Amino acid sequence: MTLAFYDEVARLLRGGRVLVVATLSSSHGSTPRRTGAKMIVCDSGETFFSIGGGAFEALVIEDAKEVMKTGRGFEKEYRFTEQGDEATGMVCGGVARVLFELVTPPLPLFIFGGGHVGRELAHLTARLGFEVTVVDDRPAYLDEERYPGGVRLLRAERDFSAGLPEIPPGGYVAVVTRCHKTDLAAVRHAVGRGAAYVGLIGSRRKVRTVLERAEQMGASPQDLREVRGPIGLPIGAESPEEIAVSIAAEMIAVRHASPAAEAARAPRRSAHEVRALGLPVVAEPFGRRARPSS
Repeated sequence: MTLAFYDEVARLLRGGRVLVVATLSSSHGSTPRRTGAKMIVCDSGETFFSIGGGAFEALVIEDAKEVMKTGRGFEKEYRFTEQGDEATGMVCGGVARVLFELVTPPLPLFIFGGGHVGRELAHLTARLGFEVTVVDDRPAYLDEERYPGGVRLLRAERDFSAGLPEIPPGGYVAVVTRCHKTDLAAVRHAVGRGAAYVGLIGSRRKVRTVLERAEQMGASPQDLREVRGPIGLPIGAESPEEIAVSIAAEMIAVRHASPAAEAARAPRRSAHEVRALGLPVVAEPFGRRARPSS
């Protein structure tokens, strides 16, 4: 396959498009294209490149739309006959198998706070399909040498008073700043924008205080219900590295609509309710201690 194919995939993903790549994985007898031919089907219905055209390709496009609907790829056999199982209505007489792969753009993740936890979270999530932006108002915490390549670094105004990035619908936000004041500014900026995930680090008491102050400053109670806090899945994490794992795990649970995401969202659930969701009953991270701010 030519470089132009992969350039097109990259261009579409940078534009936020969801794609299905259909690859002719095997062929026998008379078929329109050879094994290895690829086609891109976009969520808009547009197609790029070809694996054969005609009735065969029309069937492939419809199956690609099904992949987008279900979120799961598969492999399927097509027979170039007029009748019978998996018939295409064509008379070539061959048989082809097509592999359907769903390709999604990286999810935007905004990490507010470049301290110990923020740095570890950036390193981890950069390898997990997220497009990471770290936001801080301290230049020293935005040193490029602290982060892996590809992580965007954005300096905000002092105490996060201005210069914060736009949060796109479906984006992910982790608020792990240095203090209550900057946590509050980041939370107020993040909620009500359609984010898929907004997490706030800290003890339950600290989270409750930040949310109460955000409401007093004009944030709606409905928007503030988006906030997940204490942030992360309850795995007993203590070190910055472990906390980053717990946060990333919660984000993955949200991304895949796992029951773990809903269990973590309601920290006051009883042990009976948590067991009913098929999850282990474990202690809250940090036990009774307040979580560090960064």
